[in-house]
Amino acid sequence: MLESASEREEAHQGLLSLNLRPTSRALLTSDGILLKSQNNSCYPISHATAMASEQQYNGTDPDQTILESKLDPNNILSRANDTMDNPDSNHSTSVLSLLSCISCIDSPTDSHGSLLPINTTIPYARILNAKYIGPSEAKTNNNDTYRLGYQGQSSLSSSSLSPDPKQQQKTTTKDVQPDNPFSNEETLSVSSVILKSQNSSMQFLTDNQYMIELSFVIPIEENLIPKKINLIIDYLPSFPSSNDLVQEIMNRSYKNVSQQRSILIIINPHGGKGKASKLFNKWSKPILSTSNCKFEIINTTYSSHATDIAKSLDISKYDIIACASGDGIPYEVINGLYQRPDRVDAFNKLTITQIPCGSGNAMSISCHWTDNTSHATLCLLKSIEKRIDLMCCSQPSYANQSPRLSFLSQTFGVIAESDINTEFIRWMGPVRFELGVAYNVIQGKRYPCDIFVKYATKSKDELKSHYIKHKLKNNCENEELHFDRNNKSQASLRSLDKQVASSSSSPFNDTEHIVTEQDFIVKYPLDKGVPDDWEKLNPQITDNLNIFYTGKMPYISADTKFFPAALPNDGTFDLIITDISTPLTKITPILLSLDKGAHVLHPEVIHSKIIAYKMIPKIKDSVISVDGERFPVEPIQVEIMPNLCKTLLRNGSYVDSKFDLM
Repeated sequence: MLESASEREEAHQGLLSLNLRPTSRALLTSDGILLKSQNNSCYPISHATAMASEQQYNGTDPDQTILESKLDPNNILSRANDTMDNPDSNHSTSVLSLLSCISCIDSPTDSHGSLLPINTTIPYARILNAKYIGPSEAKTNNNDTYRLGYQGQSSLSSSSLSPDPKQQQKTTTKDVQPDNPFSNEETLSVSSVILKSQNSSMQFLTDNQYMIELSFVIPIEENLIPKKINLIIDYLPSFPSSNDLVQEIMNRSYKNVSQQRSILIIINPHGGKGKASKLFNKWSKPILSTSNCKFEIINTTYSSHATDIAKSLDISKYDIIACASGDGIPYEVINGLYQRPDRVDAFNKLTITQIPCGSGNAMSISCHWTDNTSHATLCLLKSIEKRIDLMCCSQPSYANQSPRLSFLSQTFGVIAESDINTEFIRWMGPVRFELGVAYNVIQGKRYPCDIFVKYATKSKDELKSHYIKHKLKNNCENEELHFDRNNKSQASLRSLDKQVASSSSSPFNDTEHIVTEQDFIVKYPLDKGVPDDWEKLNPQITDNLNIFYTGKMPYISADTKFFPAALPNDGTFDLIITDISTPLTKITPILLSLDKGAHVLHPEVIHSKIIAYKMIPKIKDSVISVDGERFPVEPIQVEIMPNLCKTLLRNGSYVDSKFDLM
């Protein structure tokens, strides 16, 4: 017994230092951590919830998880309050054991606690971190004298978990002083830490039980919020190598990816209409801080600052460069690495990705399948590395310098002017681009040029066959879920759940190609002229051109799927051309179908897969845009550079455009 006030106070302070919160029992399953009732007579919150959980636990419906639905803590609290107010209710037994209390992890966006019903599965894909707490922490450190500094029983019997009141009465307790917040409802034992919730049985930790603090994310409306919960998990390892419960949880939660990624985050504070820093700090930083990753933040302060950072950084310190910005910072980083004397080492060591915080977030939409900052941050932690092709651009203006690498697109004509010439209304967001396109199309302006192309596939039928072949090669056909813009949060989470659940046999967990200096050699130098096997496009088209657009990623903005046939590493990029001979009555439906990617199906649209091209403008008063950056209006020659850049791809592929089904 704790005879003295000083002993009681010391024990109380010890418990406070453990940060013990209401604790729920849980089990490890193949899909995640299943929260179980502390009392088997408890009733689930709803029959639908119980059935869905049972289906998932039994493996009959792997896609269905309780956390897929938006959590409404008020509804759950209301049900609990109704039960307490009505002691005759069928749900009045061990009300507190129906609920697992979750506390927010330093989130400025979530002022209320959240509650999860029993039989909820927390998928491994949503788990950020796990650690031992309380007695389990001491047990794993082989500290037999822990027990908050007190001596007593040398072991904890499994009979302590018995609901038999006679068994419970064997525990010696003493009332705590009134000023101690641990009252009769939460009692200290001489032998161990005892957690005792209202109307629930006392709990001891047996040799096969561990107290874990689990950190994870839950969807609140459109965003992910980090939470943590204290769990008592019954665990018997299947293999000697899996006897560390926390490590087993982390291994399942980060299959085939590093649990301690070292990340350099480059923030463009002017991105996203000046809200990039706020977006990152509000939605991304709390998730990163909760995980095991290490990260460093640098804010850009001038134009091309990210290029200078990439050229001079110590590549041994980082695994990933995450650009909290629009598409401009990834472009700068890639080219900064390209200009390094040790560029081979840089491209082999570093992975480039995006946390969407800008007005254009094509990389995140195409690679993370989302333009939501919090969802993309989870992908930053969970997605696997994959190599993608880049495009190498050469022009006379910088012929004596290094060529420029492009990860997204090059354009001349209506699209370029709609992008670059609307910078003065960037505050309007993506709508500025749509307004610019509509204005230039109505004007009917021509952008005459000569175009020479080295084709991979010329006809649309050949292109479709190429796409299907390479999509199958990347095993994208195994992914049943696609990015649903009408349900971004849940489709995004379900696909990541499946990736983590299945990645032990995933074919995407490789970056087998090792970059060498040979990969950087330009195969078609600008000063060597146009090769004989390139084809010149019909001047009747190119002299009346209004859209010339080449690209490597399916999305160029949140609602514009301009290159639906784009693939990560098929050794080609897409060419799309239209001319002014197409009447406005046909151009309008083409532009209106950009969000679906169906514009490429119109006969008026030229769509091919190419390996290289040269475009020679015949006018000076215009714009050439590369990855959204203004380039000189002069001849430009571009070729594919296969498998050059490591990035993070959800499920090892771009977002599924469903081009094969069009």
